[in-house]
Parts: sequence; C-alpha cells; structure tokens
Amino acid sequence: MRDRSTDDTRTLHSRRALLAAGGAAGTALLGGCLGGGGDPGSESGSGGDTTTDAAGTDWQSVELDEVRGGETFTIAGLQSPTIVHSFAVWCPKCERLSNQLTAIDGEYTILGLNTDPNEDAAKVREYAEENDFGWRFAVAPTDLTDALVAEFGSTVVNAPSTPVIVVCGDGSTTFLSGGDSTRPTITNTAEGC
Repeated sequence: MRDRSTDDTRTLHSRRALLAAGGAAGTALLGGCLGGGGDPGSESGSGGDTTTDAAGTDWQSVELDEVRGGETFTIAGLQSPTIVHSFAVWCPKCERLSNQLTAIDGEYTILGLNTDPNEDAAKVREYAEENDFGWRFAVAPTDLTDALVAEFGSTVVNAPSTPVIVVCGDGSTTFLSGGDSTRPTITNTAEGC
C-alpha cells in the first residue's frame, strides 16, 4: 500500500515548482512589457527612485477632473514641483502617507491620483473629505494609468507600495516607492527640482 501523504507532498512540490516556473516566466515577460524599455532617457523600475528626463512626459498632459469641483487640469499645467501620490481609498498605507503629506512645508502642489480601476470620483471625493485632505484629487483614466505603468513599471499602480512621483518644472520626474516614499525623502526630492 502506498503512503498517500508522500504522494500528496510530491504533488504539492510539483505544483509549487510549476507555479514558480510559470511565475518567473510571466514576470520576465510582463517586465519586458511594463518596464518602459526602449526610451534611452528613462530608467524604469519597481522601487527605489527612478529619474527620467523630460522626453517621456506624455502622461503629464492627460486631462484629469478634480473630484471636488470638476475642474479639468493636467499634471503638466500644475505649479511645480508637483507631488503625485498614486493611491487607492482602501489602502491604509496610502492614508498614512497622505497624513504625512499634510505636514509638508513648502511651495508644492500635491495631487492624490487614484489608480484603482474599481474606484470612482464619488469614492475618492468621500475619502478626501472624510480625511480633510486639502489638495487636488483625481481618478486616473485608463490611458493615464497605462502610460504611468509604461514609464515607471507596475509598482506605480501598486497602492500598498505608496508610490509617489515628484514632477519638476522642466517635466523631469523622480519615482519613489516603499521605504523611499517618506515625507523627508519626498520633500528633499521636491526641493531638488
């Protein structure tokens, strides 16, 4: 008689190996699609800080609607430096970072950019008002989200990684996420514009 627990363990290990191999292949393929390769002036990644030149700024010209007043604007048209916080209303790390942003001193424009495709302007407006966040909020349309992923990698729409893009007056950008997206780092980056 065969030991069923040994067979189950082998099956589990085989499934894990198959999933790991498939995941690695999928990640490599996806990384090639999302990494933003091909623009010699940009470096894309999923963490740390990534600086790009002004050449890759199409996403900065996408029209957005402010959720509390309907005003139409573009990121390129905002006073710089602009701090763009990619977030989702369900994300507690995003809310903690937003609370830190309320304490930023200086002449910065802050934009809360909702990149969750399941959320709408009403949810974002309620989130901003409940938390008394006084800066602009908008919901990213699909073309903007796609352009951000092409420029910075998929981390830019991963809300729990607290992605932030600092946009300087010349259109150059610095991408921060994870441990790099803290109030002091964001402020220092914006001051360096």
